[in-house]
Amino acid sequence: MHRVAAGALGATALVGTLVASLASSASPASTASSTSPDKAAGSATSAEPPWVPFPEEDFTYRADRCGFDVNVHIVKAGEFVKTVTTFSNGNPQTQLFKGPLIMQFTNAETGTSIERNASGRAFETFGPDGSFKSLTIQNDGSHFVAGLPPNSDPGPGIYLVSGEWSTLVISDDGTRNLVLGPNGSAENLCIPLAS
Repeated sequence: MHRVAAGALGATALVGTLVASLASSASPASTASSTSPDKAAGSATSAEPPWVPFPEEDFTYRADRCGFDVNVHIVKAGEFVKTVTTFSNGNPQTQLFKGPLIMQFTNAETGTSIERNASGRAFETFGPDGSFKSLTIQNDGSHFVAGLPPNSDPGPGIYLVSGEWSTLVISDDGTRNLVLGPNGSAENLCIPLAS
């Protein structure tokens, strides 16, 4: 899934700060309504939500990530998304993502270019106002890419994140924190792009 572009997080505007290929299952909060198969099992009128294509577009990470702009080209995309829990106002609370995503990153100053596989399965959570809250990988072998601005932990950069339960959390103040799962890893793509 690729979702946070130059700052906004939400449907297709989520293109530039986060990128991720996601999803398999999530636990809905007690305050949210759910259309997940587990919740719908007792209802003859409820149906499992459909997977729908999630289009990806090329974008640019600002220089506050690496010290130079990074242009991102979507080499291959075939991701799908479905909303499994919603708030009472109808906004999504939990969305699942899955599918292939291959991305090319290019240093806009030098032309140095690298390609990475950000495919996989994971889920995202949102606040009632539609604000992005977290992105979590749900199985080993899956990945996401996250652009972290200054005041983030582990620091600014563009990270290829792998490993089950590795999570990106965005706090109310806008800071981003990356927490790796038991087998998690994070490669700061700024390093090979700067060489």
